[in-house]
This record gives sequence, structure tokens and C-alpha cells, in this order.
Amino acid sequence: MVLKHAVTPLLEDTGKLFRGRVPDVCSHTQEYFRDVYDHLNHINASIDTIRDTISTAIQVNLSIVTIEESEVTKRLAAWAGIFAVATAFAGIWGMNFEHMPELRWLYGYPAALMLIALVCFVLYRRFKRAGWL
Repeated sequence: MVLKHAVTPLLEDTGKLFRGRVPDVCSHTQEYFRDVYDHLNHINASIDTIRDTISTAIQVNLSIVTIEESEVTKRLAAWAGIFAVATAFAGIWGMNFEHMPELRWLYGYPAALMLIALVCFVLYRRFKRAGWL
């Protein structure tokens, strides 16, 4: 940016010196100022190209970071879904109701634990196939 701010005003001034009316004392230097103007114009174009390249590189980097963050977010959401199902089942069966069918059944709690494990396994497999885990 410092170089850009230094070159831009010089372009105008050297353009006036080789194109415009100059005093007779400076008339033999018009070729020199045209050469200086061409060099300044080349430097100005190079600065613009470099700035565009840096801007593109920064945008690509930000896009890559965003993609990586979305992958992490998907994984976290998948694990949260698996644990939410297990938590919901455990929360419902953990309440102290008097009339719950599995309380009088010998295999009630092992069956509840197996159901929780089965649902979590099914969710895990689906998320794995979808590429979230």
C-alpha cells in the first residue's frame, strides 16, 4: 500500500511532464519522462496484480477454514444426536413411575439398555455412511 500511494501521484506528474506543455528548458527531457512514466505504469500494474493475488489467496484460505469448520460441526452434531437419543431413553426410564411394564419383568432393564445401545448403533452406522463420522 505504501508503494501504491507513492506511485499513483508520480504517474500523474510524469504524464504531464512528457505529454503536456513544458518549459523550453525541460523540452529535451520528455523522452526521459516518458520512460519514467512507462516504468511507473508497469510498477502500478504489478502492484495491482500482487494485491489481487494476495486477496485471492486469503479468500481461498478462508474458504478452506470454513469447510473444515463445517466438517467438525457435522461430526459434533452427529455425536450429539447419538447421545441425545440415549439421554432421552435413560431420562424417560429413569423416572420413578409406579406402573412401568419393565419394572415387573425380569429382563426389563437389560432390554431397555439393549434398545438404547441398538438405537445408538443404528444412528452411528447411518452417520458413518453419510460421512459425518
